[in-house]
Amino acid sequence: MKIAIRAEGGTKIGMGHIMRTLVLAKELSLKNEVSYICKDSIENKSGIIQIEKNGFKVYAFKDTVLAVLPNLNADVLITDSYDVNEKYFIATKKFVKHTAYIDDVNSFDYPVDLVVNQNINADDFIYKQKYKLLGLKYLMLRNEFRNIPRKHINRQVKDIMITMGGSDPVEFTKAITNWITDLKFNFHVIIGPSFKNIKYFENISFYNVTFYFHANMADVMQKCDLAVSASGSSIYEFLAGGVPCLSVVIANNQFSISKKLSDMNMVESLGWYSSLNESEFKNRLIALCNDCTLRQQRSIKGQKIIDGCGAKRIADFLNSKFRN
Repeated sequence: MKIAIRAEGGTKIGMGHIMRTLVLAKELSLKNEVSYICKDSIENKSGIIQIEKNGFKVYAFKDTVLAVLPNLNADVLITDSYDVNEKYFIATKKFVKHTAYIDDVNSFDYPVDLVVNQNINADDFIYKQKYKLLGLKYLMLRNEFRNIPRKHINRQVKDIMITMGGSDPVEFTKAITNWITDLKFNFHVIIGPSFKNIKYFENISFYNVTFYFHANMADVMQKCDLAVSASGSSIYEFLAGGVPCLSVVIANNQFSISKKLSDMNMVESLGWYSSLNESEFKNRLIALCNDCTLRQQRSIKGQKIIDGCGAKRIADFLNSKFRN
Protein backbone atom coordinates (compact mmCIF):
# COMPACT_ATOMS: atom_id res chain seq x y z
CA MET A 1 0.00 0.00 0.00
CA LYS A 2 0.91 3.63 -0.38
CA ILE A 3 0.45 5.37 2.96
CA ALA A 4 0.62 9.12 3.52
CA ILE A 5 1.03 10.58 7.01
CA ARG A 6 0.07 14.18 7.69
CA ALA A 7 1.75 15.56 10.81
CA GLU A 8 3.34 18.77 12.05
CA GLY A 9 5.76 19.68 14.79
CA GLY A 10 7.95 22.56 15.85
CA THR A 11 8.68 25.25 18.39
CA LYS A 12 5.05 26.16 19.15
CA ILE A 13 3.18 22.87 19.06
CA GLY A 14 5.97 20.56 20.16
CA MET A 15 7.39 17.44 18.51
CA GLY A 16 5.03 14.80 19.91
CA HIS A 17 3.02 14.35 16.70
CA ILE A 18 6.20 13.94 14.65
CA MET A 19 7.94 11.55 17.02
CA ARG A 20 5.03 9.16 17.52
CA THR A 21 4.15 9.03 13.82
CA LEU A 22 7.78 8.30 12.98
CA VAL A 23 7.58 5.21 15.17
CA LEU A 24 4.48 4.10 13.26
CA ALA A 25 5.97 5.07 9.89
CA LYS A 26 9.00 2.86 10.44
CA GLU A 27 6.78 -0.08 11.34
CA LEU A 28 4.52 0.51 8.33
CA SER A 29 7.47 0.92 5.95
CA LEU A 30 8.40 -2.75 6.45
CA LYS A 31 5.53 -3.68 4.13
CA ASN A 32 4.36 -0.40 2.58
CA GLU A 33 5.50 2.77 0.82
CA VAL A 34 5.28 5.58 3.37
CA SER A 35 5.62 9.33 2.86
CA TYR A 36 4.71 12.47 4.79
CA ILE A 37 2.59 15.53 4.08
CA CYS A 38 3.52 18.64 6.08
CA LYS A 39 2.57 22.28 6.07
CA ASP A 40 5.46 24.35 4.75
CA SER A 41 6.13 26.97 7.42
CA ILE A 42 8.94 28.26 9.60
CA GLU A 43 7.17 26.79 12.63
CA ASN A 44 7.21 23.29 11.12
CA LYS A 45 10.76 23.41 9.77
CA SER A 46 12.33 21.43 12.61
CA GLY A 47 9.64 18.78 12.31
CA ILE A 48 10.23 18.38 8.58
CA ILE A 49 13.98 18.11 9.18
CA GLN A 50 13.37 15.36 11.74
CA ILE A 51 11.19 13.41 9.32
CA GLU A 52 13.75 13.66 6.51
CA LYS A 53 16.54 12.61 8.90
CA ASN A 54 14.61 9.39 9.42
CA GLY A 55 14.56 8.72 5.69
CA PHE A 56 11.00 9.64 4.72
CA LYS A 57 10.00 11.81 1.77
CA VAL A 58 8.11 14.98 2.72
CA TYR A 59 5.55 16.60 0.43
CA ALA A 60 5.09 20.18 1.63
CA PHE A 61 2.03 22.37 1.06
CA LYS A 62 1.48 26.07 1.65
CA ASP A 63 -2.26 26.49 2.11
CA THR A 64 -4.10 23.19 1.85
CA VAL A 65 -3.16 19.52 1.96
CA LEU A 66 -5.21 19.07 -1.21
CA ALA A 67 -2.40 20.80 -3.10
CA VAL A 68 -0.32 17.61 -2.86
CA LEU A 69 -2.59 14.75 -1.77
CA PRO A 70 -4.30 14.15 -5.17
CA ASN A 71 -0.90 13.56 -6.78
CA LEU A 72 0.27 10.90 -4.29
CA ASN A 73 -2.20 8.15 -5.22
CA ALA A 74 -2.20 7.09 -1.57
CA ASP A 75 -4.35 4.22 -0.38
CA VAL A 76 -4.38 5.41 3.23
CA LEU A 77 -4.08 8.85 4.80
CA ILE A 78 -3.15 8.97 8.49
CA THR A 79 -3.55 12.40 10.06
CA ASP A 80 -1.94 13.48 13.33
CA SER A 81 -2.62 17.20 13.62
CA TYR A 82 -4.90 19.53 15.57
CA ASP A 83 -5.16 21.83 12.54
CA VAL A 84 -8.13 19.89 11.15
CA ASN A 85 -11.94 20.10 10.99
CA GLU A 86 -14.82 18.10 9.55
CA LYS A 87 -14.35 19.70 6.10
CA TYR A 88 -10.72 18.55 6.06
CA PHE A 89 -11.63 14.89 6.58
CA ILE A 90 -14.48 14.99 4.05
CA ALA A 91 -12.26 16.60 1.42
CA THR A 92 -9.30 14.24 1.89
CA LYS A 93 -11.56 11.18 1.85
CA LYS A 94 -12.19 11.82 -1.85
CA PHE A 95 -8.57 11.08 -2.73
CA VAL A 96 -7.78 7.98 -0.62
CA LYS A 97 -9.47 4.66 0.04
CA HIS A 98 -9.11 4.80 3.82
CA THR A 99 -8.59 7.54 6.38
CA ALA A 100 -7.29 7.37 9.94
CA TYR A 101 -6.85 9.95 12.68
CA ILE A 102 -4.49 9.84 15.65
CA ASP A 103 -6.35 11.62 18.43
CA ASP A 104 -5.83 12.86 21.98
CA VAL A 105 -8.92 14.89 22.91
CA ASN A 106 -11.99 13.75 20.88
CA SER A 107 -12.88 17.36 20.01
CA PHE A 108 -15.55 16.35 17.47
CA ASP A 109 -16.94 13.31 15.66
CA TYR A 110 -14.15 12.70 13.15
CA PRO A 111 -15.51 11.34 9.82
CA VAL A 112 -12.74 8.74 9.36
CA ASP A 113 -12.56 4.96 9.04
CA LEU A 114 -10.19 4.50 11.96
CA VAL A 115 -9.38 6.48 15.09
CA VAL A 116 -6.29 5.75 17.19
CA ASN A 117 -5.92 7.11 20.72
CA GLN A 118 -2.83 5.75 22.44
CA ASN A 119 -3.38 7.53 25.74
CA ILE A 120 -4.23 6.05 29.12
CA ASN A 121 -7.50 8.04 29.21
CA ALA A 122 -8.69 6.92 25.74
CA ASP A 123 -11.56 4.85 27.14
CA ASP A 124 -12.98 7.97 28.80
CA PHE A 125 -14.05 9.22 25.36
CA ILE A 126 -16.95 8.00 23.22
CA TYR A 127 -15.83 7.26 19.65
CA LYS A 128 -18.31 6.34 16.91
CA GLN A 129 -15.90 5.39 14.12
CA LYS A 130 -16.11 1.92 12.53
CA TYR A 131 -12.63 0.99 13.75
CA LYS A 132 -11.10 2.10 17.06
CA LEU A 133 -7.67 1.33 18.52
CA LEU A 134 -7.66 2.74 22.05
CA GLY A 135 -5.35 2.80 25.05
CA LEU A 136 -1.80 1.92 26.00
CA LYS A 137 -1.94 -1.28 23.97
CA TYR A 138 -1.47 1.00 20.94
CA LEU A 139 1.16 3.28 22.43
CA MET A 140 3.72 4.30 19.80
CA LEU A 141 7.10 4.02 21.51
CA ARG A 142 10.52 3.80 19.89
CA ASN A 143 12.32 0.45 19.82
CA GLU A 144 14.61 1.33 22.71
CA PHE A 145 11.58 1.53 25.02
CA ARG A 146 10.21 -1.90 24.17
CA ASN A 147 10.40 -4.69 26.75
CA ILE A 148 12.90 -2.90 29.00
CA PRO A 149 14.16 -5.09 31.89
CA ARG A 150 12.76 -4.39 35.35
CA LYS A 151 14.40 -1.26 36.75
CA HIS A 152 16.26 -1.46 40.06
CA ILE A 153 15.15 1.34 42.39
CA ASN A 154 17.93 2.70 44.58
CA ARG A 155 17.07 3.65 48.13
CA GLN A 156 18.95 6.92 47.74
CA VAL A 157 18.20 9.18 44.79
CA LYS A 158 21.31 10.63 43.16
CA ASP A 159 20.44 11.29 39.51
CA ILE A 160 17.33 13.11 38.26
CA MET A 161 16.32 13.60 34.64
CA ILE A 162 14.35 16.65 33.47
CA THR A 163 12.60 16.96 30.10
CA MET A 164 9.88 19.26 28.81
CA GLY A 165 9.68 17.55 25.44
CA GLY A 166 11.30 18.25 22.10
CA SER A 167 10.40 21.94 21.98
CA ASP A 168 9.26 23.16 25.44
CA PRO A 169 6.99 25.80 23.88
CA VAL A 170 6.40 27.50 27.25
CA GLU A 171 10.17 27.53 28.06
CA PHE A 172 9.65 25.98 31.49
CA THR A 173 13.07 24.29 31.38
CA LYS A 174 14.62 27.68 32.15
CA ALA A 175 12.62 28.06 35.35
CA ILE A 176 13.34 24.55 36.59
CA THR A 177 17.05 24.91 35.84
CA ASN A 178 17.21 27.99 38.04
CA TRP A 179 15.30 26.26 40.84
CA ILE A 180 17.58 23.22 41.13
CA THR A 181 21.01 24.81 41.36
CA ASP A 182 21.17 24.52 45.19
CA LEU A 183 19.88 20.93 45.43
CA LYS A 184 22.28 18.10 46.16
CA PHE A 185 21.40 15.86 43.24
CA ASN A 186 22.89 15.31 39.81
CA PHE A 187 20.45 16.73 37.26
CA HIS A 188 20.35 15.58 33.64
CA VAL A 189 18.47 18.20 31.60
CA ILE A 190 17.29 17.42 28.06
CA ILE A 191 17.40 20.26 25.54
CA GLY A 192 15.18 19.28 22.62
CA PRO A 193 15.91 19.93 18.94
CA SER A 194 13.10 22.50 18.62
CA PHE A 195 13.86 24.64 21.67
CA LYS A 196 13.50 28.35 20.90
CA ASN A 197 16.82 29.40 22.41
CA ILE A 198 19.30 26.55 22.56
CA LYS A 199 22.20 29.00 22.89
CA TYR A 200 20.89 30.08 26.30
CA PHE A 201 21.63 26.60 27.66
CA GLU A 202 24.92 26.34 25.81
CA ASN A 203 26.12 29.46 27.62
CA ILE A 204 25.20 28.55 31.20
CA SER A 205 26.85 26.10 33.57
CA PHE A 206 26.06 24.69 37.02
CA TYR A 207 28.05 22.20 39.05
CA ASN A 208 25.09 19.84 39.52
CA VAL A 209 23.53 20.09 36.02
CA THR A 210 24.45 18.30 32.80
CA PHE A 211 22.74 19.51 29.63
CA TYR A 212 22.06 17.09 26.76
CA PHE A 213 21.64 18.63 23.31
CA HIS A 214 21.54 15.43 21.27
CA ALA A 215 20.34 12.98 23.88
CA ASN A 216 19.68 9.31 23.58
CA MET A 217 16.68 9.39 25.90
CA ALA A 218 16.84 5.72 26.80
CA ASP A 219 20.51 5.94 27.80
CA VAL A 220 20.01 9.00 30.00
CA MET A 221 16.87 7.51 31.52
CA GLN A 222 18.62 4.27 32.41
CA LYS A 223 21.09 6.00 34.73
CA CYS A 224 18.51 8.18 36.50
CA ASP A 225 16.59 7.37 39.68
CA LEU A 226 13.73 9.78 39.07
CA ALA A 227 12.39 12.16 36.42
CA VAL A 228 10.50 15.43 36.03
CA SER A 229 8.66 15.47 32.72
CA ALA A 230 6.03 17.29 30.71
CA SER A 231 2.88 15.17 30.49
CA GLY A 232 3.35 14.38 26.81
CA SER A 233 4.85 11.39 25.01
CA SER A 234 7.90 11.34 27.29
CA ILE A 235 5.79 10.40 30.31
CA TYR A 236 5.04 7.04 28.69
CA GLU A 237 8.73 6.43 28.05
CA PHE A 238 9.43 6.84 31.75
CA LEU A 239 6.62 4.44 32.62
CA ALA A 240 8.00 1.88 30.17
CA GLY A 241 11.45 2.29 31.69
CA GLY A 242 10.22 2.04 35.27
CA VAL A 243 11.46 5.52 36.19
CA PRO A 244 9.34 7.18 38.94
CA CYS A 245 8.12 10.51 37.65
CA LEU A 246 6.76 13.92 38.55
CA SER A 247 4.67 15.32 35.69
CA VAL A 248 4.07 18.91 34.65
CA VAL A 249 1.24 20.07 32.40
CA ILE A 250 2.47 22.47 29.71
CA ALA A 251 -0.34 22.07 27.12
CA ASN A 252 -4.13 21.65 27.20
CA ASN A 253 -4.08 18.13 25.76
CA GLN A 254 -1.82 16.97 28.62
CA PHE A 255 -4.11 17.84 31.53
CA SER A 256 -6.47 14.86 31.47
CA ILE A 257 -3.59 12.44 30.84
CA SER A 258 -1.67 13.81 33.82
CA LYS A 259 -4.76 13.63 36.03
CA LYS A 260 -5.54 10.05 35.00
CA LEU A 261 -2.00 8.89 35.73
CA SER A 262 -2.11 10.66 39.09
CA ASP A 263 -5.51 9.16 40.00
CA MET A 264 -4.06 5.71 39.24
CA ASN A 265 -1.07 6.49 41.49
CA MET A 266 1.35 5.86 38.64
CA VAL A 267 2.76 9.36 38.26
CA GLU A 268 2.68 12.32 40.62
CA SER A 269 1.17 15.36 38.92
CA LEU A 270 2.48 18.82 39.76
CA GLY A 271 -0.34 20.40 37.76
CA TRP A 272 -0.01 23.33 35.40
CA TYR A 273 3.49 24.77 35.03
CA SER A 274 2.07 28.30 35.38
CA SER A 275 0.74 27.53 38.88
CA LEU A 276 3.88 25.83 40.14
CA ASN A 277 6.34 27.77 42.27
CA GLU A 278 9.89 26.99 43.33
CA SER A 279 9.05 26.08 46.92
CA GLU A 280 6.31 23.60 46.01
CA PHE A 281 8.42 22.08 43.26
CA LYS A 282 11.33 21.43 45.62
CA ASN A 283 9.11 20.08 48.41
CA ARG A 284 7.32 17.62 46.13
CA LEU A 285 10.57 16.53 44.50
CA ILE A 286 12.36 15.92 47.79
CA ALA A 287 9.33 14.12 49.26
CA LEU A 288 9.33 11.60 46.40
CA CYS A 289 13.09 11.20 46.66
CA ASN A 290 12.67 10.29 50.33
CA ASP A 291 9.91 7.71 49.72
CA CYS A 292 11.65 4.66 48.29
CA THR A 293 8.62 2.40 48.75
CA LEU A 294 6.38 4.66 46.70
CA ARG A 295 9.00 4.94 43.95
CA GLN A 296 9.28 1.16 43.81
CA GLN A 297 5.50 0.74 43.57
CA ARG A 298 5.15 3.23 40.74
CA SER A 299 8.11 1.77 38.87
CA ILE A 300 6.58 -1.71 38.90
CA LYS A 301 3.13 -0.43 37.88
CA GLY A 302 4.47 1.45 34.88
CA GLN A 303 6.44 -1.44 33.47
CA LYS A 304 3.51 -3.81 33.94
CA ILE A 305 1.09 -1.88 31.74
CA ILE A 306 3.40 -0.83 28.88
CA ASP A 307 5.21 -3.24 26.58
CA GLY A 308 6.06 -0.75 23.81
CA CYS A 309 4.61 -2.86 20.96
CA GLY A 310 1.74 -0.51 20.10
CA ALA A 311 3.08 0.68 16.74
CA LYS A 312 3.37 -2.91 15.53
CA ARG A 313 -0.22 -3.59 16.56
CA ILE A 314 -1.44 -0.54 14.63
CA ALA A 315 0.61 -1.49 11.58
CA ASP A 316 -0.70 -5.07 11.70
CA PHE A 317 -4.27 -3.75 11.86
CA LEU A 318 -3.77 -1.43 8.88
CA ASN A 319 -2.09 -4.18 6.87
CA SER A 320 -4.88 -6.65 7.55
CA LYS A 321 -7.91 -4.37 7.22
CA PHE A 322 -6.92 -1.85 4.56
CA ARG A 323 -4.47 -3.64 2.28
CA ASN A 324 -7.16 -4.94 -0.06
